[in-house]
Amino acid sequence: MKKIKYDLIVMGATGFTGKLVIEYLIQNYGVHNKQFSWAIAGRNQEKLNDVKASFYNLDPHVKEIPTFIADSHNSELLDEMTSLCRLVISTVGPYLKYGILLVESCVKNGTDYCDLTGEVPFIRQSIDLFHKKAKMNQCRIIHSCGFDSIPSDIGVLMLQNDSIQKNDKPYGKIDLYVKSMGGGFSGGTIESMINISRYIDSKPQLKNILSNPFALNPKEHMKNSTHQSSLKTIKWSKKINRWVCPFIMSGINTRIVRRSNAVSNFFYGEGFKYSEVYSFKKGMKGLLNAFIMFLGLIILKISISFPPFLWVLRKIYFPQPGDGPSKKDRENGFF
Repeated sequence: MKKIKYDLIVMGATGFTGKLVIEYLIQNYGVHNKQFSWAIAGRNQEKLNDVKASFYNLDPHVKEIPTFIADSHNSELLDEMTSLCRLVISTVGPYLKYGILLVESCVKNGTDYCDLTGEVPFIRQSIDLFHKKAKMNQCRIIHSCGFDSIPSDIGVLMLQNDSIQKNDKPYGKIDLYVKSMGGGFSGGTIESMINISRYIDSKPQLKNILSNPFALNPKEHMKNSTHQSSLKTIKWSKKINRWVCPFIMSGINTRIVRRSNAVSNFFYGEGFKYSEVYSFKKGMKGLLNAFIMFLGLIILKISISFPPFLWVLRKIYFPQPGDGPSKKDRENGFF
């Protein structure tokens, strides 16, 4: 019988996103509360202590937050941690580099797990290796619990529940149009993009699987004849009277939504269609903004595959791993 010591542990507590999770927990629940017990984990004890000290102004009891030394490449240390808790929240990316042994450890020890990955290859690998054992051990492995892909996944579910209530059936097609967003991105997000590109280049045999719009479905449902639109350029949408162009996060979000449909016994229907695009106002200004956004996506894609250009962008534009948007930018962020 598993001996539970903590309800949840935040893995990657010294990183940019890990610190935000800790700050949230302290502000909303405190170091000690009656609802759950929690701890933090990372590779370096000194850094973990520094993180706790940085939140002293929020709660003078921060020094009492329990800590675990856990290395993403050390199964023994990971097992020691996951065997003592109900849930691990992982903020350690790029997940292709640092994630798979932690998922394995959680599955082995019957521990629930969630992360905020946007890495399709990592999720596919996790499903293939551990889905059956996770079901057997009755633990839930839930990927993409951040901006990738909560708005899309939960948004679609809410719409479908509403449609079933009103129309006695789900919508056959849902499109998401992003009108505007702001808030910035972290260095870890950039590193994940770079790592995905290198991973796919090193495994050309996976390109067909990962380009499949149903790439994250259970294997028996990956072959689906339903056409799923994926915008590759700028065009005028008569449906909403706006210019539209590709949305940077559609590659992960659309696959997560389709997986949710598949693992829920096609709650939305086997022929359900889903797409995401960025949209801009009509007129020349809207067209220009769509072009700037589209050009930015092209530059990002080229830079990730071209080391000299990537080096320059890292120096002058991209945030470094461990860095991210300022507090002001985050508070003013929107979607």
